[in-house]
Parts: sequence; C-alpha cells; structure tokens
Amino acid sequence: MTTLLSLLLHAYQPPTQDLEILRKISDESYKPVLKIIDEFDISRFSINVNGILIEMLTDHGLSDVVEFLKCLYSSQKIEVLGTSKYHPILPLIPEKEIYRQIKLNEQLNEVTFGKNWNKRGFFPPEMAISLPTLEIIKEMGYQWIICSGMAFPSGETDQRWPNQQIYSSAKGLLTFYRDDILSNKIAFNHTTAKNLFQELKDMNDSTSKSKVKDKYVILALDIETYGHHLKNYESTFLKKLLTLISEDQEVQLVTISELTKRFPINEQILIPRNSSWSTNPEDLAMNVPYPLWNHPQNDIHHFYWKIMKSLDNLMFLADQLDLEKEGWEVNNYYTTARYFYDRSLYSCPMWWANPLRGAFSPNLIYKGLELIMKAALNAQLALEYGGNQSGEGYFDSISYYQGLILMEIYSVARKTVNYTKCNSD
Repeated sequence: MTTLLSLLLHAYQPPTQDLEILRKISDESYKPVLKIIDEFDISRFSINVNGILIEMLTDHGLSDVVEFLKCLYSSQKIEVLGTSKYHPILPLIPEKEIYRQIKLNEQLNEVTFGKNWNKRGFFPPEMAISLPTLEIIKEMGYQWIICSGMAFPSGETDQRWPNQQIYSSAKGLLTFYRDDILSNKIAFNHTTAKNLFQELKDMNDSTSKSKVKDKYVILALDIETYGHHLKNYESTFLKKLLTLISEDQEVQLVTISELTKRFPINEQILIPRNSSWSTNPEDLAMNVPYPLWNHPQNDIHHFYWKIMKSLDNLMFLADQLDLEKEGWEVNNYYTTARYFYDRSLYSCPMWWANPLRGAFSPNLIYKGLELIMKAALNAQLALEYGGNQSGEGYFDSISYYQGLILMEIYSVARKTVNYTKCNSD
C-alpha cells in the first residue's frame, strides 16, 4: 500500500505590492523553493501562479523566477494550474468578470508556458467556491478543481473528505479536497517533516475492506509559507520532507492531475459547500461562506461591497461604448478604467479588514479603494465624453460610500489602538 501525496503550492502577490517586499519574498521563498524542487528527481508538484505575479516578476527584474518555473514545467516536475489573473474572490464578482479574469490568466499562461499549456486543473483564489463558479470553470474546459476540505458535504461519507476515490460536482467537474488538518499543521508550524511523514505512512492500512488499497492526500499552502512567513522553512521542512519521501517507497509524490488516473471516480454527484480555505464550521453554521471578505457583521465589508456594486454597474455601462466609433478621449478613459477595474477586484483589501481575526491594515484597505476610485473616475469620464450621463448615479454612490468606509476604517483603527493600550497597561 502506498500513500500518494500531492503538494500544491499557491503563489500570489497583490497588484499593489511594494517592490522591496516582492524582491524579499523572491529571495526568501520563490527562488529557494524552486531550487529545492529542481534538486529532487521525485518532484511532482502542482503549482498555481496568478498572472499578476508573473507580470510583476517580469516587469521588475525578477524574470529569473519565471524562467525557473518554465524549466520545471518543461521537465514535468510541476504542473501549472489555471486560476484568475488578479486573485478575486470569484463567487463575489460579476459572472462576466469571472470569465474575463480566468481568460486573462489563461492567455498569460500560454505566453509563459507555451501554447501547449494544459489547463486540466483549476485553483480558485482562497479556494472560494460556489455552484455557479464551478459551472463556469467546467464550461471553460477544466477537468478538475481543488477545494478546501471544509467544502466537502457533511454527512455524505464516514470521513472528512475522500482519500480513495474522486467525486464529480457541477456538470462533471472532478472535485478534489485539501486535507485541511495536515495543511494547517504545516502552515502554522505545528508539525515537523518527520512527524508529517510518519502520519502519511500510517495511513497505509492493510486491513482496509476497500478494493482500492492506496490512499491519496492533498496538501495545499501558500508557497510564501516556505521561507518568507516561516524563515528557513523551505530547508527545515520542505527539503527534509522530500528527502524522507525519496528514501521510502510507502509515500509517493504525484501531481493532482495524476490522481485522476490512479483512483476511481464515484458516480455519485456531490456539490461542494460554498466556502473558502479560511472558512470554519462556525462560519458555515451562520451561513457566512467567505468570512474574511464578506462578513455581514463587518461594516467595512458592507460599505466596500456597496462601492463595488456601483462600480460594477458603472463598468457595465462603459463596456457598452462603441470604442471603434468614439474618439481618443473615450478610448483613453475607458482603457484606463478597465485597467484599474480589473486590478480592483483583488481579494486583499477585504482580507485586511478583519481586526477580530488579527488582520487589519488601514493603508492596505485604502490601496484597494484607490484602484476603485481611479476605475470609477475614468469610467465616468468615458461615459461623459461618449455622451452618456446614465452613470452619474453610480458615480455619486461610489463617492458617498467611499466617505463612509473611510470613517469606518478610522473608527476601527481607533478602537484597535485603545484596545492595544488597555492590554499593555
């Protein structure tokens, strides 16, 4: 019996990232991790790299990381997954923008990894999923998607998530589930390479009544965990784990796509629960599937999505402009609006608006607001120069809620300061 292990690495940086930090992450994590993958003949990793990160690495003199990825892809040590270019929470953005974000990322993958780039697997940002999102991903030609273990429908089997068979979901899309427990042990430095390896070996059970004796485990983490979030972790954990696997036949590395050839597909259709890899059981019980980005008790989230709804409507009007018939001003303002709008959909500003979960940064929230306001201003100007004033109401709404969200950010910041002072006295 063998435990087949799939290691998924997720690489992403926001479009607003500072260059100094990007270089630091590249030196501490990207380059060392890719070098370790290259060192081992057994390496078979599934890697997701959002297109915006590839662009930033290329534009800022860090293209050696991209070249390294291309070499590992050519040598079949990694498979490269599909995703959305600017890392939005897909269930929270308009359907037409889901298609666009995925297509933009596909185009960049084809440029980077060649026209023969194989789009078999899909990584939804933050593993945030919904039924409509799954249907779109299948429609766009993907064979499988990775979800959080939290997404597996409770009560369907006697286990937390499948490890000896594969289930289908919407329209036949194969659905894999991350082992949340083991993945989080690694992410929060609650295990060692030796202990994890032993847990993987212990999964081999010769007494199992199942006809399929082998089992599979999917561990998915931010690649930045290794070396950036946890210093030297690429050596103290990842390299040690690969060394242990290379010396023992009971655990074997495979890409997630290879699992489709090794395990049976259950005929039962299971629709994953709306969730993300940051969703916990309490969130699901309250019907809050994406708590770090859209929580009903978070006023910053509330105002932010009010703004985004008006911006979505404003951009929808701007998208109707006939740019071939319009003048230079309309084309220039529209192109600028679209540039900022695509980027404004990224997930980070709302992630940084969670003081009760230890993530709060007024300036990083404001970086998202800046992109929104630039998109809104240019979209409205494009409409004005095109003789269409129907967007004024949306633009006024954006301006109104911008003021409210700034006051709320300041209010939360003051409470955070006072709380910190009280606990330090």
